[in-house]
Amino acid sequence: MTLPHHNRRRIATLCLLGALVLYAVSTWYQGRFPALEYVSAFAEAAMIGGIADWFAVTALFRHPLGLKIPHTAIIPRNRARLGKSLSGFIRENFLSEAYVRESVRRFDVAGALVSWLSRPERRTMVAERLTQAMSTSLSAVRQSAAREFLTRTLRHYLGRINTSRLMGSALSVLAAEGRHQALLDDSLARLSRWLEVEDNQERVKHFITDTVFKLFNPRVMGREVSMHRLAGWLINERIVEQSARLISEVSDDPDHPLRHHLDRQFADFIERLRHDPAFARRLDRLRDDILDNDRLSHYVAGVWEELMDWLARDLNAQDSQSRAWLEHFIEYYARTLEHDAPAREWLNEQAVTLLPALVERNGPRIDAYIQRYLDSLDSDEIVDQIEKNVGNDLQFIRINGTLVGGLIGLAIHAVTQLVLAL
Repeated sequence: MTLPHHNRRRIATLCLLGALVLYAVSTWYQGRFPALEYVSAFAEAAMIGGIADWFAVTALFRHPLGLKIPHTAIIPRNRARLGKSLSGFIRENFLSEAYVRESVRRFDVAGALVSWLSRPERRTMVAERLTQAMSTSLSAVRQSAAREFLTRTLRHYLGRINTSRLMGSALSVLAAEGRHQALLDDSLARLSRWLEVEDNQERVKHFITDTVFKLFNPRVMGREVSMHRLAGWLINERIVEQSARLISEVSDDPDHPLRHHLDRQFADFIERLRHDPAFARRLDRLRDDILDNDRLSHYVAGVWEELMDWLARDLNAQDSQSRAWLEHFIEYYARTLEHDAPAREWLNEQAVTLLPALVERNGPRIDAYIQRYLDSLDSDEIVDQIEKNVGNDLQFIRINGTLVGGLIGLAIHAVTQLVLAL
């Protein structure tokens, strides 16, 4: 059992007092009992060793007996230099890129993460902490000052976006290696299947006849002639069926002329986005008109507020859907990671790549933080912290100094008597 610091200090002091009492008694009765001279030699040397070690230990933290003897109270007097040395030692030895990289490589971050998330209560705890963080962040963002600041900042940076360049880059990525054709294939296949359903064809027919041909009812001999029936036949037999057939043909034929036409139109549009200043200005004006539209701004703000209200209520509810979704996602992620060796290997590689560089880059900040923290403490706090952590070992130095000093004194006295006897 580990004794408290003050108990060991008391034991060390009692050892020194015991040596003093033993020295006094042995010296007093030495004339009556000559053998006590060995005890006296032991006690005398024990006192010297105990007092010397008491002085040395005390001089580390304060002035012995309040006397400002040179080279005492070493730690309080040199705390700035000690703080700098300590922070430098930690940075150079424990925060070096090579040491951190080797430690992360041995640690197996992915395996540790899977093991830690294997227990349901931990997944629940993570979901709850994330939910609390989201709720706190949401409350802060919804304050009027923060909301106005974020709105101004967002409008400012959205107004500086190069719309044409951004759209051109995005569409170029989409068009690379024919990815847009895959998107077109999927869209055409879905549309073709949708138009194959008779109910959907009826919906298209009624929509066009009710909204378009309704406007074109000619008058014959002063009477209005309805075009609904003719329009319905034309749409159903010609427009809808022909459109469905064309869509099916384009979907099934990778070399269909319409595909090549769309390719050229797509490429021309990207080229205009990249190199047509007039087109770029039109897009920028459209962007500015959208940002300056008060009705749209109020509408978006209203929708945003409703969404934030719902999210705030949900995050604080006992049966929060957001918390349940987070917990389900964490469970799914941990289960997937457990059975996906390449994913674990990738995660470990990312940790080995990112963490050492992150620690190395922030080493000076960590160094400065340690120094600032030590500088913020007063001398008494530093002394208390050091004594709390290493004080027990220092009191053992005093105890050992008393005992070892006594044994050395006894040995010296015995050797002296032996030499004199010869």
